[in-house]
Amino acid sequence: MTTYQLARRLAQLEPSATAAMNARAQQLRAEGIKVISFSVGEPDFNTPEPIKAAGIAAIHANHTHYTPAGGTVDLRKAIAVRVTADQGLPYSLAQITTTAGAKEGLYLAFQALCDEGDEAVIPAPYWVSYVEQARLAGATPITPMGSEATGFKVTPEQLRDALSERTKIVVLNSPSNPTGGVYSAAELRALADVLRDTKAIIITDEIYDAISYVEYARWLQVAPEMAERTLIVNGVAKAYAMTGWRVGYVAGPAPIITAIKDIQSHTSTHTASISQYAALAAYTPSEELDQSVREMTAAFLRRRDMILKLLAEIPGVTCATPEGAFYVFPNVSGLLGRQLKHGVCNSSDELNNYLLDHAHIACVSGESFGAPGFIRISYATSEEEIVEGMRRFRASL
Repeated sequence: MTTYQLARRLAQLEPSATAAMNARAQQLRAEGIKVISFSVGEPDFNTPEPIKAAGIAAIHANHTHYTPAGGTVDLRKAIAVRVTADQGLPYSLAQITTTAGAKEGLYLAFQALCDEGDEAVIPAPYWVSYVEQARLAGATPITPMGSEATGFKVTPEQLRDALSERTKIVVLNSPSNPTGGVYSAAELRALADVLRDTKAIIITDEIYDAISYVEYARWLQVAPEMAERTLIVNGVAKAYAMTGWRVGYVAGPAPIITAIKDIQSHTSTHTASISQYAALAAYTPSEELDQSVREMTAAFLRRRDMILKLLAEIPGVTCATPEGAFYVFPNVSGLLGRQLKHGVCNSSDELNNYLLDHAHIACVSGESFGAPGFIRISYATSEEEIVEGMRRFRASL
C-alpha cells in the first residue's frame, strides 16, 4: 500500500469529536438501533418561512452566480446595521465580511493573525474547533480551565496568568459551547481591565447570543475602548435555525477584515449566493422573525429545566445550571472508576462510548472540550426524546 507524506501540521490535528460521535450514531441507526442523539449542536426547529421564501425567490431570480469575495454589498450593509445596533458602536461596510458559517470566520481569523510561535488563550471548557484552528495557524493554544464554581468562566486572575509576550489572540465565547455559561457585564469588565495594556486581539464568538436566559452582555458594550482590537464572530445558524445554510460573519477593524477577505479570495471566495439572500432576509428587521426567535428560546428554556431535573435524579451526576445556548455540561466523575451495569468506565470518554453502546444515547465527552470528567448533552431535541434519553441514561448505570 502506498504511504503518503502528509503535512507536518496535521500531526497534532484531532478530528471533530462531535462529527465523530454523530457518525457512530448514524452507523448504529443504519443497523436498526434507535439512537437518541444529544451530540449535534443545532436547533431542531425549521428555518422560518420568510427566510426560506427569500432563498427560493433568489433561485427563481437567478441569483446563482459569483458574488464579491466576502459577500454581497446588501448583505454586508444589513449586517453592519445589525452589529452597530448590537454593539452600540458604528460599523461600516469595510468592517464586515461574510463567511461560510461562523466556523470559517474563526478559521480565517486565526489564519490572518497567527504566526508560528504565537499563543492563543482559549479558556476551557472550549468549543472543539478553537484549539485545532489555532494549531493549524501555527499558534500554541493556552487553555486556562474555568471551574463549576464560576460557571466555567475564566477569572481575571486565570486570564492574567495565561498571558505572555507571545499572546496574539484571546477567545471569548458567551453564551458558551459546551457549558452554556454567560459572562455578566461585570465579569467582562474585569477581563477587559486585564487585557487593556496588552496587545492581544480579542475574538468574541457570539453565535449563541439570541439564546440567553439571563440579561446578555456583549464584550464591546462593556469595553468599547477595545474595538480596534476586537473581532466579532456571529452568524444565522443558531438564532434562525439555519445551520445548513452556512452563513456567518466577522466584524472588526478594516485592515484585519481586508486580510480575511484576501484569504477568502483564494479559498471559498464567498458563501453560497442563495444562502446570502436568505441571510439578508434574516438580518432585515422583522417582528415575525423576532417572535420566532423568542419562541425558540422559550422552548429551549423549558427543555433546559426539564433535563436538569432529570439529571438530578441520576446518582453520581451533578450539573451546573447553564444560562444560555442549548447544552448542559454535567459532571460525571461520580460514575467513573466504579462498577456499572455493563462494566467500569475510567474516563468520561469511556462513559460516553458506554452510553452509546448500552443506553443508545449519543453525547460528547468532556475530553473533547478540554474538560475530563464531564459530558456535553445538547437539549436541542424534543421533550419526548429528552425524557426517554435520560431514562436510558439512568437505566444503563
